[in-house]
Amino acid sequence: MALLGLLCVWLLVAGTEAVKDGDMRLADGDAANQGRVEIFYGGQWGTVCDNLWDLTDASVVCRALGFANATEALGRAAFGPGTGPIMLDEVECVGTEPSLANCSSLGWLKSHCRHSQDAGVVCSNETRGIHTLDLSGELPDALAQIFDSQRGCDLSIRVKVKDKEDLSLCAHSLILCANPEAQALCKVPGSTATMEVDAECLPVVRDLIRYFYSRRIDVSLSSVKCLHKLASAYGAEQLQSYCAHLFALLLPQDLSFQTSLDLYAYALATRDPVLEELCVQFLAWNFEALTAAEAWTSVPVALLHVLLSRSELAVPSELALLTAVDVWSREQRASHREMEGVVEKVRFPMILPDDLFQLQFNLSLYQRHQALFQKKILEALEFHTVPLRLLAQYPGLNLTEDAYKPRMYTSPTWSAAVTLNSRAPSPSYWYDPYQSFQTPQHPSFLFQSSLISWSLVYLPTVQSCSNYGFSCSLDEPPVLGLTKSSYSDPTIGYENKALMLCEGSFVADVTDFEGPKAMIPSALDTNGSRSTSFFPCPAGSFSGFRAVIRPFYLTNASVVD
Repeated sequence: MALLGLLCVWLLVAGTEAVKDGDMRLADGDAANQGRVEIFYGGQWGTVCDNLWDLTDASVVCRALGFANATEALGRAAFGPGTGPIMLDEVECVGTEPSLANCSSLGWLKSHCRHSQDAGVVCSNETRGIHTLDLSGELPDALAQIFDSQRGCDLSIRVKVKDKEDLSLCAHSLILCANPEAQALCKVPGSTATMEVDAECLPVVRDLIRYFYSRRIDVSLSSVKCLHKLASAYGAEQLQSYCAHLFALLLPQDLSFQTSLDLYAYALATRDPVLEELCVQFLAWNFEALTAAEAWTSVPVALLHVLLSRSELAVPSELALLTAVDVWSREQRASHREMEGVVEKVRFPMILPDDLFQLQFNLSLYQRHQALFQKKILEALEFHTVPLRLLAQYPGLNLTEDAYKPRMYTSPTWSAAVTLNSRAPSPSYWYDPYQSFQTPQHPSFLFQSSLISWSLVYLPTVQSCSNYGFSCSLDEPPVLGLTKSSYSDPTIGYENKALMLCEGSFVADVTDFEGPKAMIPSALDTNGSRSTSFFPCPAGSFSGFRAVIRPFYLTNASVVD
């Protein structure tokens, strides 16, 4: 038994011969099952920082070294500080990875730690009783080769375009039935399956069937719509969902918005809620540009209803929105009832009294829906002229309804922007974009002469946070900072938003100001720990940011003066 134990130890602590990136070892422990975690990369060994270090991460190390699991995940250099570079920081594993190199982290050699924060582990004393030879990585290619051979099949797939057979493929039902994505073809009775496709999608049918074998597929922006359509038609739900998310890359490429409208109609036809929401989100965040585009007057009534129901709708003002709806209504053949449904979605209390009075002279919609307009204007005037303590006593009036809250108004009255292309007089010194501005305390006319001063600043580093009086952790920057310097009524709250601007042409994402700061996502997917922009910015970085002030009444305030 002693010999067996020595053999196990020798196997676990074998030297660095043929060491490859991602290999791990334990150092300076009192036994072979414990020590400081070290990982190999770029020809040398280094340590791992203990930021976010937990038992799941430690278990990945232990299982990779032949132990059953981890019993302790230790930090603060519990086994003494190491030497060399700190290879990984902020490691977050799922638990099934073969190495820490496969887990989420800041990336190789990206760390603010010192060796006093080196991570360590204690593994269970016994090694696993099961040893696995895993060649599964070769299986997808082998299965794909079986399909490519087009031999030994028991299922014939006939692909038709407009009732004309244009392609014939053979398949293996046993392989198809083993893949949940291919059940529609697997369950076809008999030895022949027929696929009816559009002519434009014929070139990707072979790729789809091959995917059913290998479970791998390359999707390009030119093929994504057809693959999504075929996946929807034949129940390949994972491929359908994957393609739907890829449309986030496609939508910003067409700022005429015709692609967005076409894909929205397609999402409805295929009953794809992911794609439907993606289209609505892009149109809502870029609503101002949409209303100026030629495609604006072709927006369907049902889609306009959905858009106008949203608070995260970027538009200069509610008056600008209503004016755009008036233009839209002249080109639409919507019924009287449908148009009244659209008008109901307009937030009249967000329009000032002077502008409400002018509506009767400036809008063709007013003349066609005069009674409804007069009712909405009266409700809005009550909001503008009656103090909160009396409004709160009105039976049937609910100030928490969306009608009494602002959208994302981008006019100078309610917002300000900073750009990232400004330089100080010295060409070698970049300064942090900064903007001071004022807004009314609240949309009600009662507060129009009471202004609040705001300061918006882009904070790219921890040092810039400190310079402007913000407290930022090492992993927070870049962030946006927003402070107000004037007295604010205690019955008023704020749900301020930060808009991420890409190349000055579209809104790529929207985040919340939580307290005085708003997180800035990564403009592109970098596989890092920072979240990625909802719509990727091809430039690789945002061109600027806009802060939108959104005040509302705190209806549960304990004291209302």
